[in-house]
Amino acid sequence: MCGIAGFISLDGRRDPGWLDALGRTMTAAMAHRGEGAGAPYVSSCGTVMLCATRLAVRDRSDAGAQPMTDPGGRVVLVHNGEVYGSREPGAPLWPRRTTCDTEFALQQVCRESDPAAALRPLSGMFALAWHDTATGRVVLARDHFGVKPLFYAFTHGGLLFASEQGVLLRTGLVTPEVDPEEYVLRSWIRMDAADDHTWLRGVRSLQPAEYLVVDRPDTRTHRYWMPTPVDGLVSPEEIRDAFDRAVAERAVSDVPRAAVISGGVDSTAVVSALTRAGVPVDGYVLRYQDGIGGSGDDVAYAAEVAAGLGVPLTVCDLGREAAADLVPVLPTRLMRPLLHGAELAMHHLYGTVAADRNVVVYSGHGADELWGYQAGRYFPVVDPYAPTHIHGRHYLTHRLHADERPVWARLVGWMAQELGVDMSAVTDQVWARTMDEYRALKTASPLKRGRHHLLRRFLVYVNDMVDATSSTFTLEDRPVFQDVALAELAFRCPEHLKDTGEPGSSHKGLLKEALADLMPESVRHRRKQGFPTPTDPGYLRRLTELADGFGAPFGLPPLPAGLRAELGVGEWMFLASTSAWLDHLAEFRTHPRSHGEQFRPAVALADPGQPRRP
Repeated sequence: MCGIAGFISLDGRRDPGWLDALGRTMTAAMAHRGEGAGAPYVSSCGTVMLCATRLAVRDRSDAGAQPMTDPGGRVVLVHNGEVYGSREPGAPLWPRRTTCDTEFALQQVCRESDPAAALRPLSGMFALAWHDTATGRVVLARDHFGVKPLFYAFTHGGLLFASEQGVLLRTGLVTPEVDPEEYVLRSWIRMDAADDHTWLRGVRSLQPAEYLVVDRPDTRTHRYWMPTPVDGLVSPEEIRDAFDRAVAERAVSDVPRAAVISGGVDSTAVVSALTRAGVPVDGYVLRYQDGIGGSGDDVAYAAEVAAGLGVPLTVCDLGREAAADLVPVLPTRLMRPLLHGAELAMHHLYGTVAADRNVVVYSGHGADELWGYQAGRYFPVVDPYAPTHIHGRHYLTHRLHADERPVWARLVGWMAQELGVDMSAVTDQVWARTMDEYRALKTASPLKRGRHHLLRRFLVYVNDMVDATSSTFTLEDRPVFQDVALAELAFRCPEHLKDTGEPGSSHKGLLKEALADLMPESVRHRRKQGFPTPTDPGYLRRLTELADGFGAPFGLPPLPAGLRAELGVGEWMFLASTSAWLDHLAEFRTHPRSHGEQFRPAVALADPGQPRRP
């Protein structure tokens, strides 16, 4: 875990002092993402600034400091995340000066003139930015699964980017505005809303397996990897070999390590494999208190797993008051309203992990999206047993989200009406934007198309949530299952082998068979559990009081009595967190942070005749 940021002028030379001050402001704004930072890089041509804060996990010496330059001084790179290696390793271009992965990534981008050729074989989770001083080209890149985020905005004649949206706002160069139609759209589709837009007007998110090239003054984006959806034989032994390699790659660390143990298949397999490899880890499991929801029997299963492996286990209790107190806080980190109780749980768990001085955390995020989920109503378009009429476009755009959460849909519909947003215009965009990843995979199989949607939409939502909550506590979360070799196997594997969908069949059956010896029988046969909706009346009252105290978001009138009576915990949490988030954005407008205002008058163009980028 690190943080990267920068500015690329698209219309001429800038004052070097201005660029340096901007870099130092952005570095300070992401100090929580690392334990140290070097001076910003400012190009001699005065058009590029790169900066980073570093969390040293491998090779903690100063030799791994960023920004990092190759021995010839041609390429300058900043790097967030971990690059474990390459599936197409080549001979080193120069004798390695460090054992850290940043230098490995630097050698890779120096080896290839084509960014796609450099990025495609990398194994890891990363966000990269590099400047080729010979050609003037700057490239921004995000890993295959979007584990590490990268946000950008065109502003003041240039492109501003950072690992977090709050860093962009801290400069004072990006105005924190919310477009009502975008707000309604993202609220309507909730956790599948991970696309290149964000909840803030003008702020974009680089997509998984995508890189952005800046050849001044032009910018363009490209996708460098997609899974291959061709059915073929996939054996449990093949899955196991890929999993073991993924664990071995991620086991390297020079800092203390922990692991999330939920007592489910994925986290149990990861911890068991690490323990067998002799990697010391501390285990952590979340327990909800006061009836506020969650998988209530996680602790029992986690305790069984930890005892069997000889792993110390810490139970992180989250009660009603602590959860409610987080509702106004988390939107300032996520830069959006709260959509799911998991956000509160992850934040609380990571805080406990960090308090014990751990730095690396292992998790099982991504296993469900690759190896499960096609049964039931989680994503009806990929359910082969569902009635054929639900596979139509109208259902996907107008009914899917409304049928899943009817009270939520009524609340969002009321907000749209009060905000003057045409709801039909919103639902029309569901197909064009949210479902484009369903259509993008070149296959006739609706099952594989649906899995690709999960990979590119819901999983990215999860990754963004995990990064925001873990980086708050200067932690690095390593999701073992988000591995390219495992993903290629998952998309090659016929979907019916993963879960037959028949009564009594096993969720993620093929994956469980491949990892069977890594878990007790009780875990292997445990039913899949998510985060049930909390029903505790005291918690509901507490959230209602929070929402009423903040007032209706956007200055909307009071809720109609009938609708108000229907709202549950999720809806009240959404309303309270929306108001808290909007208040936070207003603070940026009225009180720019970290001398952000100083950058406005300093944007003087060397050549006023050059066209500006909007």
